[in-house]
Amino acid sequence: MTETTSPASSTASSPALSLELIVTCADGLEAPLQTELTSFGIQSDIKSTGRLTVTGGLRDLYTICLWSRVASRVLLPIKRKNINTEYDVAEQLYGLAKSVNWTEQFDLEQTFAIRLSVDKRVAVSQQFAMLRIKDAIADTFNEVYDSRPNVDSKNPDFSVFATVNDKQAELYLDLSGTSLHRRGYRVAMTDAPLKENLAAALLYSAGWHKKNDAGNAPFYNALIDPMCGSGTFIIEALLMHCDYAVGIDKAANQFGFYEWQHHDDALWQQMIEDAQNRFREALAIAQEQPDTLPLILGFDADSGAILATEKNLIAAGLQELLPLLDIETRALNQLGGVLKPLVDDGRLSNPLVITNPPYGERLGDEDIIKPLYQSIGLILQDSFAGSGINPMLGILAANVEQVDILPIKEPKTLRCHNGAITVYFRYGTLISGQIGHLVSRFEKRDITVEGGQDFINRLQKNLAKLKKLAKKDNVSNIRVYDADLPDFKVAIDLYGDYAHVQEYAPPKTIPPETAKKRFNLALMGIREVFDINREQVFIKTRARQSGNEQYSKQGSSEKRGKFYIAREDGAYFYVNFTDYLDTGLFIDHRNMRARIKANSRDKSVLNLFAYTCTASIHAALAGAKKVTSVDLSQNYLDWGKQNFALNGLDVSRSKYQFIAADIFEWIKDNTEQFDIIFIDPPTFSNSKKFQGTFDVQRDHAALINRAMNRLTSDGVLYFSNNFTRFELDEQLSERYDIVNITPKTIGFDFNIKKPIHQSFEIRHR
Repeated sequence: MTETTSPASSTASSPALSLELIVTCADGLEAPLQTELTSFGIQSDIKSTGRLTVTGGLRDLYTICLWSRVASRVLLPIKRKNINTEYDVAEQLYGLAKSVNWTEQFDLEQTFAIRLSVDKRVAVSQQFAMLRIKDAIADTFNEVYDSRPNVDSKNPDFSVFATVNDKQAELYLDLSGTSLHRRGYRVAMTDAPLKENLAAALLYSAGWHKKNDAGNAPFYNALIDPMCGSGTFIIEALLMHCDYAVGIDKAANQFGFYEWQHHDDALWQQMIEDAQNRFREALAIAQEQPDTLPLILGFDADSGAILATEKNLIAAGLQELLPLLDIETRALNQLGGVLKPLVDDGRLSNPLVITNPPYGERLGDEDIIKPLYQSIGLILQDSFAGSGINPMLGILAANVEQVDILPIKEPKTLRCHNGAITVYFRYGTLISGQIGHLVSRFEKRDITVEGGQDFINRLQKNLAKLKKLAKKDNVSNIRVYDADLPDFKVAIDLYGDYAHVQEYAPPKTIPPETAKKRFNLALMGIREVFDINREQVFIKTRARQSGNEQYSKQGSSEKRGKFYIAREDGAYFYVNFTDYLDTGLFIDHRNMRARIKANSRDKSVLNLFAYTCTASIHAALAGAKKVTSVDLSQNYLDWGKQNFALNGLDVSRSKYQFIAADIFEWIKDNTEQFDIIFIDPPTFSNSKKFQGTFDVQRDHAALINRAMNRLTSDGVLYFSNNFTRFELDEQLSERYDIVNITPKTIGFDFNIKKPIHQSFEIRHR
């Protein structure tokens, strides 16, 4: 990679005047500003927070004012003085200003203004201190001319900038005259917009300004902003690519060096003309040779944000490029579907993914933010998995813990500010996503475990069969063994790269030491067969549960409280292997969730006993117009909300509702109609929150009748339960069209002859 050449490199050589300049920037942007100045061919040193020193000539001054996207101001030091805060600070500032011969800086006919920056540790009235500096300047002129120049706070010919901290005071001429970070293109905004100079600084940090090794093409061939808001990253990136000098907008009258005695107007006008020509030429090249323009993808779930982006692009003078850009209303969950084809056809060979998610100011719910950031990483990893491409990823966050979840190799973090908000920019190369999972990677091999050989052989036999079926149906969460042998009474479920092993309580006729030995042999065999370590194996004892125990937290564990990611049919789910008997994802309902997904597009979907909302996720990803999830437990609904965020689904939207309520009472009082209703109740519940007890055999008819009152005339209700001796009430069959779909909802990894659940499709007659 090579750096870009100086924007002013094509003009005549600089005059011999040597200047000691201070270039200021927002706190935290010192390194990006130095990167920018280096790309201009200007050497600098970071002096302190928000300040860089530059030694150069007029050309360097003009270059910074005309081209810098990160700098705030360019200051010419006049004088400094140590101060003692125990004495009158305002009078010390007067003395400092009075010691300067201001008649050498500007003329009597010219106007001036004072700006003052006071450290919070210094006790002084800012307004009074500014007045005393103004008095000192006026007194200097009065002593020479018996007259003084006028003050013009809005459009002065000269702006004097003063700073004071607890040790020192300094005076400068502000040669920039106006804040350089301001742009003129922001005509439309969204909530918590990204500052333009911050966006430019982060693009410099990520290397957007760099060229390829040949120096004749951009280093990155694409920029992707999946949550683009009003388009600040996109616009700044395009302006940088098209050699747009951001100072051109201010060139008419806003700079502070116009009346300065050293100003070279001929050089300045030449540099302006050169900058204008470069922008016009770059635009023409981009239009005539679209392949020279990096692929720009800007998405946002809010159509208003996309409209704002388009308006701002036009205001920035980039309207000719709009047909070449992909700016669309798309939710985050649709990102993978866009990226994967582009990766496959080579159009994303070296992309930069950079975005400013709704990290709190726009989203508000802290519990949803971490899953949102994790979602971005998962989608990108899956989109680029197996491609050999590791994109650069840069993301802003309000808390550094939010970006710690991102899969970035050797990450770098920049602490900076977006307005008054402290933010953290985490950037680096995306860690490659894994291809495959335990089932897909299984290979049969010779394994000897004394006393457990029968178990090893049966497990490998099961896996050899299931591997082909799992590949065919793209399944990664699967049951591979379920007490197949009487001496090894365990159930083994695989969730991606993790094994969830449940030990059935042994009969009383089996001595405890014998049961423990067999279980340990099974665990040893599992680790050998899958070639995994202890950290990938989670064990539980599954005894007959009473009441709501299957949803209660289990005993203490060193692995407690941690969520893992399970993938299913394009969706992501948080699973917990330690805290509860169940993991949060019932893998036996995989086919039922697929059925709901296949029928949910543009439908209104109700999920009763929603648990962690896994079926709701599939409905939402399929394009349901509304998804309502109802469960007695607020904790599980919160888990469900996190699952939504993990899939890039915005839980703040009214189309997704999460209701903690007694299902019987809620469905009785609710009058809304739904196209699809899914009911998967517990076999029995006596939760303290529940009004009485619930028994699926006793109460299912009343439950279904109430739910059918909420079903549209052409809708469908899916009813399922795991009670092995369940029998459907005959009166229901007389009243509704009911089809037993159990054989279609039992997965290939479960025994159809002993179905783990029963399921029905119910419609109005």
